[in-house]
Amino acid sequence: MDKLISISESINRLLERLAKGAGLLFLLTIAVIVFDVLSRKIGFQMPGLGSTRLQELEWHLHTALFSFWLGVAYVKNAHVRIDILVAGLKPKTKAWTELIGCFVFAIPYCLLAMYFSLDFTITAFLDNEGSPSSNGLPWRWIPKGCIFLGLLMLLLAVIAVIARILVFLFGPERLRVASSFGTFKLSEKDT
Repeated sequence: MDKLISISESINRLLERLAKGAGLLFLLTIAVIVFDVLSRKIGFQMPGLGSTRLQELEWHLHTALFSFWLGVAYVKNAHVRIDILVAGLKPKTKAWTELIGCFVFAIPYCLLAMYFSLDFTITAFLDNEGSPSSNGLPWRWIPKGCIFLGLLMLLLAVIAVIARILVFLFGPERLRVASSFGTFKLSEKDT
């Protein structure tokens, strides 16, 4: 059981590092948006860096930013969920609900979406897909690849959560509080 906690914590650290690195894209996205708005307002156009390219760069950066935070959002329980279904349940029942949800919904969704997003990424790369606009950005495979990587990170997050749930449900008492997660946090009085 200690190994499961260790695996979960290692995955969490990896996801947090990747997300913090991707967080720098937020500043870059802001800079691109501000530059795009100001250059259009004052009528300034740089050769090769028109408004179409800037707007496409904005959504490319947004795609990467969103994708690289998916896993961390799940691990930190900062994602949208319907807590009304489990609000009055005991911690162990919440844990079982989360575990079943991971196996029935999260893992199949991640695997299926990863399969299709990888196919779209490879096709875009091989076809050298770019913007349909003549003055847009090339390399459409980059944002498509970010979606695949984001789903991979989400799958890793699901694995980390499953490890914690298993320790919470079946582990020794000393590890149960340490393995608490999100909606089924366990207080000392529940042990």
